[in-house]
Amino acid sequence: MSQQALPGMAALLAAMEQSPSVPDGWDVVLNLSQPAVQSLVRSNWRGESATGYSLVWVAPFPVDGEYDVVEVETDLQPPAVSLSAIDQAVHVGFGIGIGTLRFGKAPAQLVSGLGDPRKVVGSGEVSWSAPVEISPQNPLQLAGLLPVGVEAATGGRNFSIELSLADGNLTLSGSNTAGISSLAMDQSLGKWLAAWTLGGQIGTLTLQVGAEATLLTPAQITTRVATSRDGQPVLQIMTATSTGATALVGSDPVPHPASYDFSLIVSSKATMTMIANGYNLGTGIIKLACVPPQDGQLHWFAQVHEPMVFEGTFGNQDGKIYVTDHSKLYMRFGGSTDQGLKLFTYIDPSSTIQLQLDLAAHYPTRISGTGADQVVGLQEGAQSVTANGFYEAIVQPRLESFLNGDIKSDMSKVRMTALSDLVLRDLTLSGHQLQFEIAALPAELLIAGSLKPDA
Repeated sequence: MSQQALPGMAALLAAMEQSPSVPDGWDVVLNLSQPAVQSLVRSNWRGESATGYSLVWVAPFPVDGEYDVVEVETDLQPPAVSLSAIDQAVHVGFGIGIGTLRFGKAPAQLVSGLGDPRKVVGSGEVSWSAPVEISPQNPLQLAGLLPVGVEAATGGRNFSIELSLADGNLTLSGSNTAGISSLAMDQSLGKWLAAWTLGGQIGTLTLQVGAEATLLTPAQITTRVATSRDGQPVLQIMTATSTGATALVGSDPVPHPASYDFSLIVSSKATMTMIANGYNLGTGIIKLACVPPQDGQLHWFAQVHEPMVFEGTFGNQDGKIYVTDHSKLYMRFGGSTDQGLKLFTYIDPSSTIQLQLDLAAHYPTRISGTGADQVVGLQEGAQSVTANGFYEAIVQPRLESFLNGDIKSDMSKVRMTALSDLVLRDLTLSGHQLQFEIAALPAELLIAGSLKPDA
């Protein structure tokens, strides 16, 4: 099945063609679906090493010289995870259906002297109530919001994307907790689970030792929670090759194919630069440059370095020139919703004639390779030149030669290796790898696929 035949894909590609999806200043956006984020978070959970540990809460303030203390003994299972665009955070919820709960009172002097809640619980000086059984009929819930942060290491080429376990409080609730005399039982996940093995890391992006930076190697990374066109939340990880880019949280829906774990969107500027760079490695005499939007175009495109210039003069036998005509024609290449990279032409307004030429060429996207060797490139498509008129018939053979010769040959060899280096070599997602499944080029490059657990 082609990507255009997937439900909703045609409308998604049309929307991308009509308006840029990558915010200004950013180069690549990685969208992770809610189920994908849950898989990444759960991959950092080590329930087996947590067995026998407890959840501990000590009230932030004493009442009548004593601190309320709560301890839950349970084998905590991996959390349910969801995304909140309103709160710009990840909601985690731990269902507790088996274990014991007990309440206690700790002297203020003990708490201030020991500091560590777990030392308080283990001190033997807490006055405990009788343990209460936790069961599926009387469960507890530990839930709350955690922000997603990005930590940059010294040098600016190493980044860690992770849940901020020390920020955002989680609240313990349930019918068994009714009647506690102090404040609501909430504190950071790091404090609740101090003795548990839980990493908040979602992924890292590191320029590998000995590897050279590419045109996509980031100097800045940020995250935000957005809503897709079909109403589902996605976690966006955005990269920029220069600092100073901003990513305001907006309400506009973002493109993400609903049935995929992830989607990658590369800005038209970065996409066309990769295409031009790859094409220029070829042996043909025609070279390409990346050009910003102009002449009614909404996206960056690739253009030949030099236009085709036609000049015609007409005179009599005595050498007198009666008519001089000239025309400058540029071959340009941009995205399309159904044909990959597509040729279009532009005639310089200063031309004295408008050549009636219909040039057609397209180069569909394709995915090749497996695992870390996956790469998106272009493949050979159809080319044609239709000429209507005297002047047009003169230039037609030369245009056909360019299209069917150097351009077709060099364009079909284009491989966007900078993107593969970024997301397959430098990006590590916790316990998972990216599997490319579809690619399209409606102007920005779109790739979608699934997360595969590490072997």
